[in-house]
Amino acid sequence: MNDSLTARGLRLLLPLLILLTACAPTPEPTAPPETAAELFADAFATPTTAWARFDTTESAAYVQQGEFYLEDRGRGKSVYTQLLGQNFTDVVIQVTVRYVEGTQDNWMGVLCRQQDEENYYLFAISADGYYLMLKVENGSSTPLEGPTATEAINTGLAKNTLEARCEGETLTLRLNDTFIVTHTDSSFQEGAVALFTDAVRGGTTTAAFDDFRLLRP
Repeated sequence: MNDSLTARGLRLLLPLLILLTACAPTPEPTAPPETAAELFADAFATPTTAWARFDTTESAAYVQQGEFYLEDRGRGKSVYTQLLGQNFTDVVIQVTVRYVEGTQDNWMGVLCRQQDEENYYLFAISADGYYLMLKVENGSSTPLEGPTATEAINTGLAKNTLEARCEGETLTLRLNDTFIVTHTDSSFQEGAVALFTDAVRGGTTTAAFDDFRLLRP
């Protein structure tokens, strides 16, 4: 083949190739893959050794009829049950919680990055419609967000779904699929997770938990 003809043909085709490339449709971006992975789940269908259970004059933690019950019988501070033998850094905690009996001036919810009884983050709601995000450090309590009333909470005996996200320095609370609040704090990087309840001004209160899930963000 004549080299000069080949070169001339390429020169003629090049603008056409550039035009076709420019006019080609841009591929649709693909959705990012789902990154959340389930780390643990418990529907409390039967008593389990995964959680601390106890029965004292001041408090109780037990499984009954497909729910995990926590009773504050006048302990004077939070009653909690820890998911035993596991620590987490970044984690999403999801659970259904309902008030059962006792004072409605209460708190019920979850703890994340718990070091011990005096160091943790707390995410809570009350039966009378308030939410709270709290840090307990060396036994001293610091409200990070709230307590604040919100219509997102189903009050009284109704069930609520609570989601607490502890990711890096960002703490986020969602209630009944509604974003509530986010806060930044760097005090604790890892720790245990737990369920808890607390009769705020003395007296007694009981909360029941169900459909517990732990997810990796």
